[in-house]
Amino acid sequence: MSERTKILSRWRSALAGGAFCAITGVILLAFNGWPVQLSYDLTFLIGVPRAPDEVVIVYMDDQSITDLGQRELDNWDRRLHAKLLNHLTEDSTRLVIFDTVFSEPSNAGADDEFAEAIRRNGKVVLAAALNYQSRPQIKVKGAIRPLPMFVDAAAGWGLAEVSVGPGGIVRNYYEGTGRGPGLPQAAVAAVAVLTGKETSEESSSQSGDWLNYYGPPLTLNNVSYSEALEKPPGFFRGKVVFVGARPKTLKAQDEVDEFRTPFTLWTGEMAPGVEIVATAFLNVLNNNGLTRWAGRTEWLFVLVAGLILGGVMSRLRLLPAVIVVVVVLILLLIGVDQAARQRLWFPWTVVAFVQLPVALAWSARFHFQRMKFDKAVLEQTLTGTVREAEKREAITGDLGIVIPDHELLRCVGRGAYGEVWLARNAIRAFHAVKIVQRRAFPSDQPYEREFRGIQHFMPLSRSHPGFVNILHVGRNDKEGYFFCIMEAADDRAKGQKIEPDSYSPKSLAGELTVRSRLTPEECLRLGLSLSETLEHLHAQKLIHRDIKPGNIIYVNGGPKFADIGLVTGQRDESNDVSLVGTEGYVPPEGPGTPAADVYALGKVLYEACMGRDRQMFPEVPTSVWEAPEESLLRRLNTVIARACETDVQSRYATAAELHAALRELVDADEQ
Repeated sequence: MSERTKILSRWRSALAGGAFCAITGVILLAFNGWPVQLSYDLTFLIGVPRAPDEVVIVYMDDQSITDLGQRELDNWDRRLHAKLLNHLTEDSTRLVIFDTVFSEPSNAGADDEFAEAIRRNGKVVLAAALNYQSRPQIKVKGAIRPLPMFVDAAAGWGLAEVSVGPGGIVRNYYEGTGRGPGLPQAAVAAVAVLTGKETSEESSSQSGDWLNYYGPPLTLNNVSYSEALEKPPGFFRGKVVFVGARPKTLKAQDEVDEFRTPFTLWTGEMAPGVEIVATAFLNVLNNNGLTRWAGRTEWLFVLVAGLILGGVMSRLRLLPAVIVVVVVLILLLIGVDQAARQRLWFPWTVVAFVQLPVALAWSARFHFQRMKFDKAVLEQTLTGTVREAEKREAITGDLGIVIPDHELLRCVGRGAYGEVWLARNAIRAFHAVKIVQRRAFPSDQPYEREFRGIQHFMPLSRSHPGFVNILHVGRNDKEGYFFCIMEAADDRAKGQKIEPDSYSPKSLAGELTVRSRLTPEECLRLGLSLSETLEHLHAQKLIHRDIKPGNIIYVNGGPKFADIGLVTGQRDESNDVSLVGTEGYVPPEGPGTPAADVYALGKVLYEACMGRDRQMFPEVPTSVWEAPEESLLRRLNTVIARACETDVQSRYATAAELHAALRELVDADEQ
């Protein structure tokens, strides 16, 4: 990739990232849902205004219900309201607001007494409610107003409703409808009249449209109804008193009058409706409600933030991008704090919780793709360089190794005992050349053992089709190496059609890596072929000692034993066999006997048939036990289990016995 192409790619990524972040933010802002409103909610974690002490809420709570012998909130004895009101009148309260609707007549004497108490006080505002019709659709039929006798005596009335927003949280004032003002506005209007102001409209317009909570639920001064009746003179003097319900134990017919506020998100507490009304009243009265940014300003803020963050961060690596995220978050919090001091809020969570993570993810994705591409280019370059170097070494003799009449093309395999190279002879036929160098071993013993294995095996390598053919063996003690020229394994993809640059020798290990396991029929054919070959090897009084999937190659489609460096004579009184081999394929009694080779071949068949590592034996997939008893898989498992027995007495003693057992499976299927 040229430098110009890289630069263009980075700019395209920056533009795409900026556009994606900006569009994501704009979509959220357009829906104006809970993620946007969360900006308002979290403002109260940064700071809240001091709660005014000019309001006292009198709660009709469970304590009052018990103390005053009341049974239901809706049927609260209005003589008690009259008694409370007279007490407040004597205490010269500034205003009294009842957040309960007196729309139905009660005891006549009690109603008259309450109406007289309202008239005597002269500064009482009553609550009304909207009448909702739920069928066929929800709509407002009108307002449920207090009884006329109460309205005539009161200083005003208003709708005791709340505006529930996304997430069920109350954030806005309920300002009322054409059927009547909201209860907070009616109370502020009553204060204006009582204090000689013309109207409360100026006050209401100067305040924001959003509630400015003074703290979590029950922050405002409050007292239980029964305790309020007993308060000494002067307790309520000059106060604005709200009277409303706060029951904790509701009856079936009671309406829940508790609502979620921003503080509910982290405290879990609900606020009584009367406290929300009192908060709205104080906000409007004191002109300290919250105001939201103008719509045009918000759109511009989110759009510019998305373009900048998405564009800039896509050009940064991960660590600098994370640092930018932290810095932006700090700046946002500072901005939120300053805005809160000005009684403003803006949709900062869209940037903090959506656009920043999106920009960071875009940056990570871009750089991951770039690293992946660079890695692929580097690997391709290194592979080409290595192959070229290997080829150059072989041709020029830099390895210090000369293979008569052969050109070493490239190394196709490495093991503990040497390297296997693909080579081409004078007539351009391909062979495999195994090169073993003395310098690869700490002592002469393993080097000589490998050579002896080839000595033992070469004379009979062409005596059975299951052996890899050894075509020539050479040794150069002066340079410290020996080699053997063998027939080349099939290419994994093209068989005997070998192309040097892409050649990959086909082995059982490679097949299991790609396919996980073979079919039962393939395993049976594999076992028959290898057990017959092993039987022939044992008949020559030799053992293999290193049977494993990596040492089984395919030539012209058929399996053959390869890597015969550990072939040696069978263990007896005159021949002690060294403990070599590969862990997991060596039986507990050690190598050196035909039964040990049978054990290793059993483990190979277990891996091929069950798709499990040899160390997991005797574990098998559930599909084995789900298959019918007469199925080839179940019967093959029985043979493999005996071949892998740790007790040598229970195992097949010879490869011939294993081959016969596998042949029985074939004969049973043919019957």
